[in-house]
Amino acid sequence: MWAYIFGNYIPQIEEAVRIYTATAYGNLLMLSLSGASTTIASSLLYSSKSILYVTKFTKLSPSRFLLENLTSSLIALLAISAVMFISVTGVFFARFGLVVMPVDAVGLFFGILLGALFIYALALFLNFSVIILRAPKSASFISFLPLILAFTAYASLWIDFGNVAYFSPFNCIVSVCYYYFSGHTPPTGNFLAQSERNLVNVSLVIVSLVAWSTILMVLNVVLLRKMRGVGEKKSERLKTKFKLRWTSG
Repeated sequence: MWAYIFGNYIPQIEEAVRIYTATAYGNLLMLSLSGASTTIASSLLYSSKSILYVTKFTKLSPSRFLLENLTSSLIALLAISAVMFISVTGVFFARFGLVVMPVDAVGLFFGILLGALFIYALALFLNFSVIILRAPKSASFISFLPLILAFTAYASLWIDFGNVAYFSPFNCIVSVCYYYFSGHTPPTGNFLAQSERNLVNVSLVIVSLVAWSTILMVLNVVLLRKMRGVGEKKSERLKTKFKLRWTSG
């Protein structure tokens, strides 16, 4: 759709195709990472008891668990990002006959890394919240919440979000990728419009994305320390009852 429907008005000029490719890749990457977060969220939810056990009764601390789990998840998310990059580049080459590469490849990798880190931190936070609140019936909806929010941010293709773009981490992911891929400052929204648009401050966008990721990771450590097993309260009551009987005996 991006190549053969949305891109019908794009001239076969390298710079125009690069800007359009930057728009497509930023948005498709945001949706892909958000979709992958549902799998990460589900795996963490189903292994919550194991996580509780290893962090409380082994030398594996909550911080170290998060670091190791983050590393493995980032590898998967970066692999998805690479597949999306190859797919977009290949399809756009077939459509426009031009191979366009990012203006700043190192910067683009940095933007992808920031986006993957945020998506992971959000998925972790939402599922730890489900476990802490003991609301397993909400698990399915919660795990898909990042993808729902991503599709809401996808509306920036046609809607100018204005200053809201700075507070929406999903829009920040799109803006950072657009900037490093095309070399141009991204708009606050309405990407597909050909008229003049308001532009974002890229530095503020990066600060916003880093702040979101940092806050969520700190909250994840706190929630991980507060996690309790499903039967933990019951076992504690039994231990207390046993001690009282032993004392009275």
